[in-house]
Amino acid sequence: MTAQAKDRLGFAAVLVAVIVAGVTIIHVPKSRRLENIRTQIATTQSALEIDTLQASVIPDMEREIERMKNKYKDFDRRLPKRQELGGFLREISENLAQETLVNESYQPGSPVPQELFHTLPIVMKLKGPYLSLASFLKSLDKMERLSRVQMLNVCADPRKGELDITLSINIYFTES
Repeated sequence: MTAQAKDRLGFAAVLVAVIVAGVTIIHVPKSRRLENIRTQIATTQSALEIDTLQASVIPDMEREIERMKNKYKDFDRRLPKRQELGGFLREISENLAQETLVNESYQPGSPVPQELFHTLPIVMKLKGPYLSLASFLKSLDKMERLSRVQMLNVCADPRKGELDITLSINIYFTES
């Protein structure tokens, strides 16, 4: 073998050694890191798909929350206790006195026990103008304590220019 062939063979050996070292030192760790990153991407995509499915129910939940808010908007109103019932009835009378309605009769009924509360029906017969009636009903609705108008019968008296009103209100209270 000639010196030139030996040099070429030595050069080829060094070149192969450099290539093997480069592959071992650079390519193999980078390949492992690339595989780890691909695994992380796949895991993150799976988690993202799961989160997307879970988040897709949020608009439905928001609609349900709004529906329930509307359904239970007066739920935070208070049920008076039996001993507070007199004050509650006075408050209704005060609201009535603020309007130009004449109270012809005021007939509280017997309390009706329910599972969690009691109901006291009241039938009122009033006379007065429409705007006073509307204002009185609005004041009833704004009361802190819970009451509901169950029946409203309005008849016009054209001779006097006022209304004959029969109003049935349920007042709710607790026993204790």
